[in-house]
Amino acid sequence: MHRLDRLFPTRSTESIPGLVDRLFPTRSRPLVPDAVYLHHPWRRTESIPGLVTLFALIMFAFPAGADDASSQSAASIQKTAHEFILTHARTYSGEPRIEVSIPDSRLRLARCDQPLIAELPPGSRPVGSTTVGVRCPGSSPWSIYVPVRVQIFANILVAARPLARGVPLTESDVTVSRQDLAAVAGSALTDPAQAIGKRLRYPVATGAALNAGLLDLPPLVKRGQTVTIVSTGQGLEVRATGEALADGTNGETIRVRNSLTKKIIQATVLEAGLVRVPM
Repeated sequence: MHRLDRLFPTRSTESIPGLVDRLFPTRSRPLVPDAVYLHHPWRRTESIPGLVTLFALIMFAFPAGADDASSQSAASIQKTAHEFILTHARTYSGEPRIEVSIPDSRLRLARCDQPLIAELPPGSRPVGSTTVGVRCPGSSPWSIYVPVRVQIFANILVAARPLARGVPLTESDVTVSRQDLAAVAGSALTDPAQAIGKRLRYPVATGAALNAGLLDLPPLVKRGQTVTIVSTGQGLEVRATGEALADGTNGETIRVRNSLTKKIIQATVLEAGLVRVPM
């Protein structure tokens, strides 16, 4: 067993206040009862309350988070990821439920002197289990990926019965079901008008979700085409030019490369040559 006299040499019946006076010479300290004594050397008859008081004072004198002022807080990283994924999730119909993992408290990332930037990895959707990249663009740059889980329950169109390929859809062929969009492949259809009169490219089973990719529609945007990227929010509209990296019809989400920044983003096709991203 470790001997306290090797750490804090004391007289045989030196009081805790006396020892504290020598270790922490300051006038502002918690009051310690004079009746508490530290006996020397270590024996089973040691005053346990006295030892607890001593170590509590040591902990207050050397707080574990003393260097946290120079580190980026985990809460700020979590908040940045949450606000980013919420903005993207709101482009879907339905109210999102978001869970953002708390970054490991053992990380010591330098406090960023610029606003943090969040982004989705290329090819990711802002629904289901995914990750959000948070990075510092400041003088001491760093980046971290934060796991998130997004559920968006919305009313979508599903097949009311088995549907054959190539047959025009009627009102009786589709019905509405409330589902988590994370479990739906592609961009789910939400309005019967999007499907009625259209032909399916593949057979569909009863209850299967209908998305734009299942419909035999001419693409509004073709791979390699120059498109206009529009972003709106809070009364503002920003436009940029990009290159479509896939074919897409109305309501489909495709990858687009921003011509100015060269970043690859996820955008929703609105009409011929026009795609939208959340601000």
